[in-house]
Amino acid sequence: MKVLIVDDNEVTRRQLFWALRKDHDLIEAPSLDEAPAFVAQHAPDVVLTELQDEGARDESKGLALVHALLQDRAAPFIIIITRSDRKDVAAELLEQGVFDYFVKPVPTDELAVVLKRAERWRELSRGTRQSLSGARAAREAEAAVPGGAMPDWAQELGIIAVDPQMKHILELVKRIAPTPVSVLITGETGTGKEVFAQAVHALSDRKNQRFVPLNCAVLSDNLVEDELFGHEKGAFTGAISQRKGKFEFADGGSLFLDEIGDLGEGLQAKFLRVLQEKQFERLGGNQTIATDFRLIAATHQDLGELVRSGDFREDLMFRVNVFSFNLPPLRERRGDIKLLATHFLEHYAASFHRPGGLRFSRELVRFLHDYHWPGNVRELQHFVERAVALSEGNQIGVEVMPDSLRVRDAGNGRASVGAGSFESLVRDYKLKLVHEALEMTGHNKNLTAKVLGISRSYLFKLLKQTADAPEGPVRRSS
Repeated sequence: MKVLIVDDNEVTRRQLFWALRKDHDLIEAPSLDEAPAFVAQHAPDVVLTELQDEGARDESKGLALVHALLQDRAAPFIIIITRSDRKDVAAELLEQGVFDYFVKPVPTDELAVVLKRAERWRELSRGTRQSLSGARAAREAEAAVPGGAMPDWAQELGIIAVDPQMKHILELVKRIAPTPVSVLITGETGTGKEVFAQAVHALSDRKNQRFVPLNCAVLSDNLVEDELFGHEKGAFTGAISQRKGKFEFADGGSLFLDEIGDLGEGLQAKFLRVLQEKQFERLGGNQTIATDFRLIAATHQDLGELVRSGDFREDLMFRVNVFSFNLPPLRERRGDIKLLATHFLEHYAASFHRPGGLRFSRELVRFLHDYHWPGNVRELQHFVERAVALSEGNQIGVEVMPDSLRVRDAGNGRASVGAGSFESLVRDYKLKLVHEALEMTGHNKNLTAKVLGISRSYLFKLLKQTADAPEGPVRRSS
């Protein structure tokens, strides 16, 4: 992709050049005055330009260049580099069509991700939006009525997305759903894997049959096996009656196994046999039962890596991964953040019987856009739910933010993680969410599990981690 770097500071240009040179064709404009000529001569896909400091002699030149580019419907993507005291101006330019912005010093790894996102949009927009620049098309889609921004069937299934990556995935889902092949959905926790699994089912010829979900991560292997196979009366202590499993309930429909990478080795072998033979026996039984279900699986893990480490069977991976797609994290689809937040705002305003006209403040919108969202769409949803519940008046401001989100890196808008292992940081973050939800629900554990979108058993597992954890940043529940 052809990227034009515009900055008066040669050191900055050189740093960006060496950081990006391997993946992109780079051109350097030594000043804002020369930038228009470079744009006309080289027709770059992206213009990466500085925004002059407030009060500088040529302060207006950066803004003039951006505004001139935005007027051109064939304009390249525009990414702004600025200082922290000009973030307000950069945020306003986002609304006008700028693709993204970074505060100096530029985190080049994050810039590389944004450029990759721009490249994907450019590829997807070829042939369908030739009259619009990628940046302008993306911003116009965000500003449009949701019905014009995404397929009607996606809206009906609760999918909100205008990001080009997501729209491409929606096209793939619609194409693959009518076929009988197994589908593997990958992505970080909270990206909406079950929502897309339901979409695959709803668009298939099995849509009038059951969609049967099971999360493999929140139960032990023995319980997962019982959930899948069912059992006969007397199969084990406590089996006082016959119980049908998910394999039976999913016959003719779709079986969704969330976090399939957490299946134990022994259960993997048994599950593979069911997939191959399309029959099974209940635990403690001898009767062979036929079943015909469409398998949809999901995981946040890399199954290929699990195969290499010996933790997942290769033959099962091939059965599961006939067709796959990866849901990008929310931080890589920032164009959807405001749209999703508005959708959740309308939903919870109606649920909580709040008056009409409820809206986010400009400062909070900026926070929503800049925040890293490690919990992805699920975290955003719970954030908005909490904000609506706590807000007073018609405007929701930053005062509704929980303390865990107030400690942020002012330079790059990311949550401050501090020191510690990855596992402990993830654990602490989960426990903070649990305790905030407990406070919001008055320590009603059933309601807390529902608010967090997790099972009661997983909630109790997290609470046990709190009880077992040493004293630290996570406050214990009373």
